[in-house]
Amino acid sequence: MRPDWLILHGGALGDLALTVQLALRLPPADGRRRLHVISRSNPGNLSACRPGITRQSADALGLHWLHGQEAGPAPDDVAGIIRGARVLNALAGADSAVHQRLEQLRPGLLVSFDPRPRPGLRRHITAQWLLDLESQGLLVPKCTHQHPQHRSLGVAAELRENGGAVLRRAGAAPDTVLIHPGSGGRDKCWPFKNFRAVAELLARHGQGVCFLIGPVELEWWPDDALAELTRGYPVLRLPSPDELAAALAAAHAVVANDSGPAHLAALLGTRTVTIFGPTSPNVWRPLGPGGQVVQGNPERCPSDWGIRPAQVAELLAAVPR
Repeated sequence: MRPDWLILHGGALGDLALTVQLALRLPPADGRRRLHVISRSNPGNLSACRPGITRQSADALGLHWLHGQEAGPAPDDVAGIIRGARVLNALAGADSAVHQRLEQLRPGLLVSFDPRPRPGLRRHITAQWLLDLESQGLLVPKCTHQHPQHRSLGVAAELRENGGAVLRRAGAAPDTVLIHPGSGGRDKCWPFKNFRAVAELLARHGQGVCFLIGPVELEWWPDDALAELTRGYPVLRLPSPDELAAALAAAHAVVANDSGPAHLAALLGTRTVTIFGPTSPNVWRPLGPGGQVVQGNPERCPSDWGIRPAQVAELLAAVPR
């Protein structure tokens, strides 16, 4: 059975989560259908969600042909998967060479958008993308423009059970608060001491806490800082994409910087508190029914961006257990 939408994506995990959020607003999209993603970023196994999401590696499939200059035919796998499909192209806009190459492969429907924000954008990035799709004749019910943050994937009990097992192996309880203190950009990271203070406040009130540490943190942080963290709290270190998705689905809540895990957690319907500094939450906030954001100013208050750890802990404490 063909997927409802075939999504072509070349960006990071957070942008991919927002693109899936966009696809949930496109007609038709309900729990009986599925999405197929061809991407460089791996969101983990979401096939049991509603709608189910399957994924292929863009590099393994040979999708780089779309960006090439060679005049030869498309790889058979690329041509076969595009032909007759409803394609949501998040690689480049409708006036691009990529769009033209996709048209040559005879998709059933092709709509494209440039994922980069236009100068001066003040609305959420997905609103810009949606307008680009509508300008190509895609009819989108007007109700989908309202409250996009209320949409998320339906998460199967199996995924949450797997996530509970992942958290237990890390020494944490399944209903823990996952704290992700990293991000792909250093300037987007709230100083770590503030995340540590949030963890101490939550633990003091009996809330389980587990730190999520990815490759960026292992590269940037000194060994003694990681060792100190491990002594004080459970740490989920370098989870695979499948383990990350499951743990985010099982967590009681997630607190993070503007990062891929924050966006994926929101997509999965997990309660999130996302810390924003140099980037704008108006444009980049995670979308999901339980998402909250806190905006700080790193230039004015470098030590804590003007965000009190107690303020973040209070937002997390308000999440029903």
